[in-house]
Amino acid sequence: MGHSWRMRARLRLRFLLLLAALALGAQGCHYPAAVHTYECVTDYVRMSDSYDPLLSLVYVPEATSFKDCRRITVGDVQVGQAWVDSPEEAAGYATFFRAVLRRELVKLGKFESVSLDKDEGNLAGPPQAGSLLVEGKITKFDMGSGFWRYVSYFLWFLQSGATDFQVEGRITQADTGKLLVEFADRRRHLCNTPFGPNPHNFDKGYAMKVTVTETARCLARFIEMGCDQLPAVHAETPAGEIVTAAAQETP
Repeated sequence: MGHSWRMRARLRLRFLLLLAALALGAQGCHYPAAVHTYECVTDYVRMSDSYDPLLSLVYVPEATSFKDCRRITVGDVQVGQAWVDSPEEAAGYATFFRAVLRRELVKLGKFESVSLDKDEGNLAGPPQAGSLLVEGKITKFDMGSGFWRYVSYFLWFLQSGATDFQVEGRITQADTGKLLVEFADRRRHLCNTPFGPNPHNFDKGYAMKVTVTETARCLARFIEMGCDQLPAVHAETPAGEIVTAAAQETP
């Protein structure tokens, strides 16, 4: 009888481990290491992962605060070359990223004006003091495979078909061009759930929209933190040193 109980206990443990593995596999790897491209940021070596999972890598040359900045512009987001599978599709998602980031920044309620660089009001004159400018470049873009994302729920060890998206960017003072923040963020997503495979994975663009939206939301949260205070962040800043409630949340 004792042997039978031990067998049931082992089977139960294996079942729980399998469920855990399926859950991890279904969610996908959200925070892989950034791909070093140097297409927008100056130098990955000087950057820190202190704000992971909000952003993969961040460089803040000196302590700064956005609290006196009443206007922010989501500027141009370009498309890189080396790690971009489809520049045409990536350009479309660059536009989508800008729109989502603007929406998320508006929701924060921290700025009097949140605009895109093509907004009519933003072209009325030169940038004013107290304005921020966010610019970037998509430096990793892979739509993945909906079929393999779906199958990866059942064969979790494959981890195949995930989207792969990376954006590099900078936040500057709009009027002076002074660098305040440099960042790189890379995310992959399988878009399944712990409870089953996601049939939306067969819809072209669904998983990439989820991935890009997560990226924009996390960048907006980082900017929200900057409305209080951002300490200087360099390569020497240990991971986990900067811990806040916002940084522990997921979109």
